[in-house]
Amino acid sequence: MIQSKWLRGCLLAGIAATCLVNAACALDSARAVSQYVHDKWGANRGFLGGTVYAICQSDDGYLWIGTERGLVRFDGFTFILMQRPLPNSPPIGAVRGLASDAEGNLWIRLDGPHLLRYRDGRFEDAVVRYGLEEGAFTAMSLDGEGHLLLWGMKSRALRYRDGKFQGIGTSEDMSGIAISVAETRDHRIWLGTRDLGLFRMDHGHLSNVSNRLANTSINALLPANNGGLWVGTDAGIQFWDGTGLVDKGLPSFLKQLQVLALTKDPEGNVWVGTNRGLFRITPEGVISPDRDSEGEVTTVYEDRDGDIWFGGSRAIEKLRDGMFTTYSTAQGLPSENNGPVYVDFEGRTWFAPLSGGLHWLKDGHVGHITIAGLEGDVVYSISGGGGEIWVGRQRGGLTVLTKSGDSFVARTYTQADGLAQNSVYSVHRNRDGTVWAGTVSAGVSRLKGGRFTNYSTADGLGSNSVNSFVEGHDGTMWLATPSGLASFAGERWMNRSAVDGLPSSDVRSIFEDSKQVLWMATSGGLAFLKSGHIGVPHELPESLREEIFGIAEDKRGFLWLSTSDHVLQVDRDRLLTGALDKSDVQSYATADGLQGVEGVRRERSVVADPLGRVWISLNRGLAVADPEVILRDSAPVTVRIESLSAGGTQVNLNDSLKFAADNRSINFNYASTSLSMPELGRFRYKLDGYDQRWTDIVASRQVIYSHLSPGAYRFRIVASSREGLWNGPETTVPFVVEPAFWQTRWFRASCAAVCALVIVALYRLRMYHLTRQLNVRFQERLVERTRIAQELHDTLLQGFVSASMQLDVAEDQLPDDSPTKPLLRRVLQLMGRVTEEGRNALRGLRTADNDSRDLELAFSRVRQELAIDEKIGYRVIVHSIRRPLRPAIRDEVYRIGREALVNAFLHAQANTVEVEVEYASRYLRIMVRDDGCGIDPQVLDAGRQGHWGLAGMRERSEGIGASLRLRSRIGAGTEVELTVPSAIAFESQSRGPVSQWFTWLNRERFEPQAGGERKRERK
Repeated sequence: MIQSKWLRGCLLAGIAATCLVNAACALDSARAVSQYVHDKWGANRGFLGGTVYAICQSDDGYLWIGTERGLVRFDGFTFILMQRPLPNSPPIGAVRGLASDAEGNLWIRLDGPHLLRYRDGRFEDAVVRYGLEEGAFTAMSLDGEGHLLLWGMKSRALRYRDGKFQGIGTSEDMSGIAISVAETRDHRIWLGTRDLGLFRMDHGHLSNVSNRLANTSINALLPANNGGLWVGTDAGIQFWDGTGLVDKGLPSFLKQLQVLALTKDPEGNVWVGTNRGLFRITPEGVISPDRDSEGEVTTVYEDRDGDIWFGGSRAIEKLRDGMFTTYSTAQGLPSENNGPVYVDFEGRTWFAPLSGGLHWLKDGHVGHITIAGLEGDVVYSISGGGGEIWVGRQRGGLTVLTKSGDSFVARTYTQADGLAQNSVYSVHRNRDGTVWAGTVSAGVSRLKGGRFTNYSTADGLGSNSVNSFVEGHDGTMWLATPSGLASFAGERWMNRSAVDGLPSSDVRSIFEDSKQVLWMATSGGLAFLKSGHIGVPHELPESLREEIFGIAEDKRGFLWLSTSDHVLQVDRDRLLTGALDKSDVQSYATADGLQGVEGVRRERSVVADPLGRVWISLNRGLAVADPEVILRDSAPVTVRIESLSAGGTQVNLNDSLKFAADNRSINFNYASTSLSMPELGRFRYKLDGYDQRWTDIVASRQVIYSHLSPGAYRFRIVASSREGLWNGPETTVPFVVEPAFWQTRWFRASCAAVCALVIVALYRLRMYHLTRQLNVRFQERLVERTRIAQELHDTLLQGFVSASMQLDVAEDQLPDDSPTKPLLRRVLQLMGRVTEEGRNALRGLRTADNDSRDLELAFSRVRQELAIDEKIGYRVIVHSIRRPLRPAIRDEVYRIGREALVNAFLHAQANTVEVEVEYASRYLRIMVRDDGCGIDPQVLDAGRQGHWGLAGMRERSEGIGASLRLRSRIGAGTEVELTVPSAIAFESQSRGPVSQWFTWLNRERFEPQAGGERKRERK
């Protein structure tokens, strides 16, 4: 629930921010009603029919239409009739009134005592919800603060504020039916009745204020910006100034019309729906009819984009601003077909119809020039500057107009004055006042200092026909001719043609932009000249491959082009770099305010004026666009999430958005909240947690995400305005994809634990098998060693003893002075030493059982066995609790340790020798350490020639699967460390598997403390 409130809050916050910006949006009041774009939806475009009684837009951007058939919702594309908005209820019937208040509620007034409320995508019965008791509701509107005003049959005035209805006045004296209600700036409430006139409620008291309106139905009331009240009746429109009805000087025909609806826009214009169509009354009192509307207009409404919606019995219609304002015969132009156009610094737009004559347009007024025979001649080209207007004529040569007071004076130059030809197709006035005239077939004339200089092909000009002039930034004159691009600089001509890289030598029009790039429209396509090099854009869209008639540039650096079938706006920079795509080319048509899209073949048929407006001469009218103003007033657009489904099942956006893992797809349907040309809406979106970046611009209104992994996501989407600006707020939808049981953390942790247990079990099993193999080997070796010890004792050692005894007898029998006796004595000594060494070897092979289980005791006797000097310090240190060792392992460990001790006692010249024995849970460790002379590194690595002690130690350790490390440095002593895994070293104990398992897991945890308590020394 918290999540749904957060989602709704984000959406409404974005829409509210949009509404604050849009509050000042309104139709351009400088345009005539006929210059607005008129959209109409009838049966052929999906409108469901029925008389329209009310139109309103809700906070989520939907347009709601109250008709005699019921409630209709429109999203800009589709009309949906909602005859049963309340579940399990009968059809609601006709919808008489709609109002969207400041608290985000849409109120729907039905016949009788029925009132519905729409909020957060849900409908509810307001009569039941708020306990309203009225025979019928007859009028509804909004007060000055945007709160609902409601009038009932029991003469009760109600106001909805802060989530509840409040009574604001009653009167039993009024027996008529109020059909309109309004509140003026002085907080007085006004009621229009069907046949009793106009009533005013002041401090809860109701009084009739106008008997003049008693016999007519007051269908609509509208508070005026100045505090008065517009009154729409069956007998025309009236104005109440606070004291009485006054004459506003409106045309008399308005008093003969039946006024059915009233609304106003932020510009102060009053829009009047009548039985004869729609009218606009400006603050100055100017009446403009909508000549395209047909029949009666029963309701008028201004939406959040500033567009005016109205409807009647057959259709719903809309007026909106287009990108272009088109001037045609309806605005006083003499012809629909126009040729060249030029705008002077006084804001006067000069244009010449193709049929002949010269005209100008300023502030909506059209004038024409009748001097110098211009009204009977065709004007090919117009240029100007310095207060002068230069005109190239079909037959009359070259004419210049200068202002004289409120009129113009003219002077004409012909062949008699030195002009090359009287048929001048193109004309251009330079910044220094020099005038160039390009003739149809006689070359070019230059007028400078009052004298003409003529140039033709004989002087180096590429062609005697000139289509267009441009003065370059450096003063170079550029000429478009049928033979190529000509330039004149330093009194010298230079020509470029197709052999120099142009798509075609037939150059129709040229234009230099603000970056000093010269653009050329040729019969073979578009080209440009930059830094002296000709370039040709590649991979152009089809619209840019048409014949181009004119080029201009706006203040933002975009190029505007008219072609044989399009009016285009192009991103110049991307066009230059060859990175142009479809989104960089904007095509305009009748939906944008144009009445035609075909350009005209005249020089300067597309120009930009000093104010940044772009003027385009077309086959149907003269069009002007103000990109700066349009973009400045472009309303931000919010995205509305229309529906969300998971796995094909519709999801309520007000619920907590949590989806099961088996939903293979999540589908978002969305739309722009702007109803002004929604087909131009473009979107970009990103799913946090899935998408790495924002998507490319798309026009689709649906996105599907499939196979999302479990986790938290946030769907983010923004929309562009119809002008292509991404200035709207971001709409976000957070949701969670819940994991399946096999994707949960506990399941993965369980699997990891099971895997770990399996690995440990396999490891233990492997160690068990290795231990059994080692035990078998060790038992075999022990048996073999026992046999060898017996054989040595019974044969070799007994033989030595017997021989020694015989020699001893023989030595006793020899006289003392016998020379043989010393020799026998030495032999007896040698045999005694060999016998003792043999006994020591047998002692190693057959150690007593009690010694084999007490490794530290065995190590402590080594010094006695070797008869080492007592001055050498010697001790055996035992860590932790003694554990029984496998006999074979104990013997091998003892021999390795004994060999290390022998080396330390006999060869290290040490003062102290230590042995550490550590019984750990996972290993048995023996450390022999001395402070003697150390071992040479080479000897430590490879051993000494003829000595096998170190090599034997390594072989013995490898044989039992132990690790042996020797560390020594000359003069720093030696350390020998032997580590044997516990599974190899220790005998298994007769305990249960569970007990062994927990002992194995926990033994190490308690050993440091136990080891500290069980540390023992033997000296």
